[in-house]
Amino acid sequence: SVEITRRGTLPSGKDVSGTIDGTALSSIQGLPITREWIERDEEGRNEQGVEISVSSKDAKCILVIEKEGVFNRLSEERLYDRFPCIMVTGKGFPDLCTRALVKTLYEELDLPVFGLCDMNPYGISVLSVYFCAGDRMGVDGNYRYSVPIEWMGLRPTDFAALHEKHRLPNTVFQALTDLDRKRMDSLTDEMSPYLDEDEKDEVSEEMKYKVELEALYWLGADFLGDWVFNKLQARFE
Repeated sequence: SVEITRRGTLPSGKDVSGTIDGTALSSIQGLPITREWIERDEEGRNEQGVEISVSSKDAKCILVIEKEGVFNRLSEERLYDRFPCIMVTGKGFPDLCTRALVKTLYEELDLPVFGLCDMNPYGISVLSVYFCAGDRMGVDGNYRYSVPIEWMGLRPTDFAALHEKHRLPNTVFQALTDLDRKRMDSLTDEMSPYLDEDEKDEVSEEMKYKVELEALYWLGADFLGDWVFNKLQARFE
């Protein structure tokens, strides 16, 4: 769904020209998300003068996934072939390089960004960093690499509908901790910029417990992939 092309020659004389398939992109702990996305200037060149460009013929959106395990599973199922999308994970809270890449994809491909996370305050907090990193991250944080990322799921209303229909086992429900409640208070504070008012109400009123995305595997090995596919498809109907 997306190609990342590098053209240029390093000072050592090594040619780095070439194109890779970047349909599924993992964090700086694995290629191709590296510091080049921070160093890239307005002309698309990094500090070594290598031109880096992104292009896509069919991608409809960028899907940011909180967890590496879920990212790997959806990659194995080739979700991006069923629904043309660019999958990215920061493996939890994203580093600066990951956020810079998502910002590049968003701006240069003009694609909406959707976020997929566990139904808990931690997961929503991970997505919120792509929107605004917070004052503690300094000059390179805040809104420099901000993107308007939509909280697609797993939301309390999503899970309530699934549980009503399928009656998942009690083992998937996890109690909220004191830290979870503090995160909830921060996310739903009137000054918090990420969630809109309806989403804040959903978190404060409907999130009575935590549920991980992997809980959906109780409904079948392919259920999570099918559910994500249907959620994405509904965004474009």
